[in-house]
Amino acid sequence: MPGVAKVHTKRNYGRAFPASGYDDPRGGRPSALERNVLRYRTTEAALYLFYAEEVRRFLLTDVHSAAVRKQGEAMWELPEERRLHHLLTNLLTEAASTHKLPERDVAALRLALTHERQQGKKLKIAFGYAIAVGIVTEVEAVELKSLLNYRNDIAHRIHAIMSDVSRSYCAIDQVAYFPPAYKGGALDRLQSLRRSLRQRSRGKLLVTVSSDGALFELAEHAFELDLKRLDRLITKQIGQDNERHKRIHAELDLGNTDLVDDLSPRFPANHRCARQGHGDDYIPATGHLTKRGVEICYRLFDLGKGPIAVAYLMGMTLRSAERRRHSWSKAGGFNRIRAEIERYDVNTMQRRPTAPCDQTSDTHRGQ
Repeated sequence: MPGVAKVHTKRNYGRAFPASGYDDPRGGRPSALERNVLRYRTTEAALYLFYAEEVRRFLLTDVHSAAVRKQGEAMWELPEERRLHHLLTNLLTEAASTHKLPERDVAALRLALTHERQQGKKLKIAFGYAIAVGIVTEVEAVELKSLLNYRNDIAHRIHAIMSDVSRSYCAIDQVAYFPPAYKGGALDRLQSLRRSLRQRSRGKLLVTVSSDGALFELAEHAFELDLKRLDRLITKQIGQDNERHKRIHAELDLGNTDLVDDLSPRFPANHRCARQGHGDDYIPATGHLTKRGVEICYRLFDLGKGPIAVAYLMGMTLRSAERRRHSWSKAGGFNRIRAEIERYDVNTMQRRPTAPCDQTSDTHRGQ
C-alpha cells in the first residue's frame, strides 16, 4: 500500500494567483483527496512507530544480549558513518597539529564525536551479531538501519512527512529545494522485515515474549483496514481529479475568442497594481480587478466559463470568482448590456482610441 506523493517544482515565474497566498484557486481549503492522503499518512505513521519500536526492542533486547555473551563480537555501522568518522578524526588531528583551532576546542569536539558514536553502540553491536549469525544480510542491515532512522523523522519531524501536501507559496518553495521526508513504501518494507526477523532467529538466540502485540492488536487491525479503504478511495479520487483537470484545461482555451492580446484576462490593465487612497477612498491591494478587469471577467462568464476556469484565467481565488459570477447574474447574465472597454497597444502599452469597428465586438453577446 504505497502512499501518494505530490511533486512541487521550482518556480521560475511569478505567482499564478497574486491576491492569494496559495498556488490554487481554492485557497487553504483542502480537497477530499488531500484530506484522505493526510489521513492515510497519519494512520501509516501510527503503525510505523509501533513496528519500528518493536524491531528496535528486538535488536536491543534479544540480539544484543546474545552478542554480549560471546566475546570478540565487533560493532557494525554504515559505511558512510565510518567514512565520516574517519574524515572528522583526520580534520581534528590536522587542526590540532597546525594550531588552526585551540586545544580546548579540539578536545571538546573529540569528546562530542565520541559521545555521538557511543549513543548507538548497543544497536551497532546487535547489527554486527545479526549479520554474523545470518539473521540479516549486510544489505538488509543497511536498509533496516535506514528504516529505523525514518522512524525518527516521523516522531520528531512530522511536518517534513506532510510537507508536500501543501498549497501555500511558502511551503511549495521550500519543498522544491528541500524534498519532503515521506517514504511511501517504508511501511510495507518494515512489515516484511519485522515478520522475517523472528523466523530467521529461531535456533540462533532466545526470543523474549512481549504482551505489547496483544495490547496493540485491535488498533493494528483497525489501522490496516483503514489503510486498505483509504488506498482504494485515494486511487478513485486521483482518477476523478485528473478528469477534473482535463475539463478545466479545455475551458482555459481562449484561442477562438476575442479575449486575446490586450483583452486577455491577465492583461495588466485588468488588475490594480498597488494600494491607493485612505479611508473611504481606499482601493484594495494587488490582484483586485479594475472596472476593465470586471468587464473582462464578465465576458468570460458570457462565454460559458465556470467559476473555477475564470479563477485560473483571471488569477483570482475561487471564492472571488463565485462572487463575480453572482454579480454577473444580477447584472443580467447572458442578457446583460456589455460595457465599453478601453483598448491598448500591446507593444507600447499605450491606450488607443476605440474604433467604430470595435463596437461590434463590444456589443456581441456570448452564448
